Amino acid sequence: MAEVLEWGVVGTGGIASDFAEALSHSKRCRLVNACGSSPQKAAVFADKYKLPGRAGSLEEMLADRRVQAVYVATPHPSHEAQAIQCLKAGKHVLCEKPMTMDAAGAERVIAEARKGNLFLMEAFMYRCHPLMRALIERLKSGVIGAIQHVRADFSFRVPRDPKGRLFDLALGGGGILDVGGYPMSFARLVAGIVEGKPFAEPTKLDAVGFIGPTGADEVTTATLRFASGLSAVLGCAVHQELGRRVSVCGELGRIELDDPWIPGGDRQGRDTGFSILLEGRAPEFVKITTETATYAIEAELVAATLPAVEAPWPAMTWADTLGNMRALDAWRSALAAE
Repeated sequence: MAEVLEWGVVGTGGIASDFAEALSHSKRCRLVNACGSSPQKAAVFADKYKLPGRAGSLEEMLADRRVQAVYVATPHPSHEAQAIQCLKAGKHVLCEKPMTMDAAGAERVIAEARKGNLFLMEAFMYRCHPLMRALIERLKSGVIGAIQHVRADFSFRVPRDPKGRLFDLALGGGGILDVGGYPMSFARLVAGIVEGKPFAEPTKLDAVGFIGPTGADEVTTATLRFASGLSAVLGCAVHQELGRRVSVCGELGRIELDDPWIPGGDRQGRDTGFSILLEGRAPEFVKITTETATYAIEAELVAATLPAVEAPWPAMTWADTLGNMRALDAWRSALAAE
């Protein structure tokens, strides 16, 4: 693999733009081509970020021999087909979350990566950030004692648009698929720490919430129980502001994180951290500073991992992605049955 990993991006929206901006400052990764929903959008995107190539279609971009890896940054109903197409073309893939619409789809994408011996990772960028390694180190040290409970939310409020991707079921609408994967993956990670594993699956899951007029889950809460006895309450929403705060509670106190999903508060952020709150002691803030933008951290992890086909823990492995997708399937089913 070349010293600099050269990328193509599928999609020209906000997330693709954040990725392009981050990679423009990376010494390890370079964005060389892009395709979008139209040749015109790809051309505008390529001009904006001064890319050497622009493609009128995904097929055209995949024919570019410079492209070694592809970042799939389209709405999630497109992920499965596009990721498989990239893998069939011999390209490594970093796919935005959720990897697919359900666990069965994720199994098909992973099978294609395995068949081609190619790298594949679901792009939960917070899992790649030094913030998570620092948090895991503190949790394993026992600073808050035996871990008992997790509370994690990821939500925002946007106007209800029946034709928008957040509310239209045909476009993968609903909070669970859009942002529910973050708190779910976090709770499963902490549960794994308790059990001495990379992650653990809930043994019990219940859900309540509000299904909007389009049929999409607009706000929902899931309660989880794990084999260790750890409990978790997870919230997500696209039409209510529940916050983006995370608390990990232990016998001796708790650790709190403000918006760990986007470390530093924005996708180009450099400073973040978490607070350790112990009874009878002054709060301790653990500051994490990086020199690299969040999306570049993720892309550079891919470059550093190759030629291995799976990212190292705590980034998302294939088994972790499958477990998370199954848990999201269960959350959606529990809410539908409520």
